[in-house]
Amino acid sequence: MHCNSNYNSHRSRKHLATSDKERSVLNWCQERISLRTFAIVNQKGGCGKTTTSINLAAVYARRGLRTLLVDMDPQAHCAAGLGVPEEQIEHNIGDAMVARHDETLDKELYLWEITRNLHLAPSTMMLTALEAPGSVLQNMPDRDRRLEGVLKLWSKDFDRCVIDCPPNIGLLTYNALRGATEALIPVETGYFSLRGARRQRKTIDALIARIGKPLACRIIPSIHRPSPLARTLLQRLRESFAPEVAPIVIRDHETLREAASFGQPVCEFAPGSEAERDFEDLVQWLEDIYTPPAPIVEVASGHGSRAAELALRVASFSKQQSPVIGRITPQEGNDASKF
Repeated sequence: MHCNSNYNSHRSRKHLATSDKERSVLNWCQERISLRTFAIVNQKGGCGKTTTSINLAAVYARRGLRTLLVDMDPQAHCAAGLGVPEEQIEHNIGDAMVARHDETLDKELYLWEITRNLHLAPSTMMLTALEAPGSVLQNMPDRDRRLEGVLKLWSKDFDRCVIDCPPNIGLLTYNALRGATEALIPVETGYFSLRGARRQRKTIDALIARIGKPLACRIIPSIHRPSPLARTLLQRLRESFAPEVAPIVIRDHETLREAASFGQPVCEFAPGSEAERDFEDLVQWLEDIYTPPAPIVEVASGHGSRAAELALRVASFSKQQSPVIGRITPQEGNDASKF
């Protein structure tokens, strides 16, 4: 896993935590930067979210990184695309979200081992009920942070996490963005997809602003067909959203559909194929641009708090400009009721 060398060296020279509460604050800061998590999000269906999620996770796993694929879509397409029979899924990610979040949350109960280094936290249609008024999740005071809580508990067992979001903006997608460190937006290089991309980007920006933490967003051109119109639309996409648009294009391959029908990621179904190379290139690009964030904590207003003082001392570990990764608030409130 990635960690910040400045943080570790400073911590070894000076022991900061002098109580159990302060040690828990430091541990929280470390957990927040230990697991790189991608939310694959687009409220438009048919743009390649699940295909991107499955194959991105599979390529990371094949590279030797312990990878967790989380299916937040009640349609449960990740399970289908990886050969997991839905009727055999006894516990889904929704069950983990509403369970007690402590050492009793046994990941073996919720995860399926797909291949070496690749585990799936599956979904079922029962996940739809979590967004219904009066549901167990809706009645939880931290209902918008439940997935984040699960990932914190499992973060030491994984190096990368990929979250497949549902094709709508609701509490499940909100949980996914809360738990993510980055958002990837697959956009088909088609006329209607390009028109909707601007609205989609504004919607995600509004959600990120509501969450109150920085979240890098990148647009992934997907389902690209080699036609003059598609090339023109791709160019317009890059002109409209540069530099957020990835230089890697996921082309429309029949091999991807065949792999899904056999319940396999494309790197297993057709190694060496052009479809596999597209996702290999995407993963390589994501790794090339990645800089692990320094453990900076934003402190909300409040004076004289020991937690606030500790947060400021943690923030002093790094002199560079780094994104805020969390917030420590004296008598912290919960804004989930506003969702």
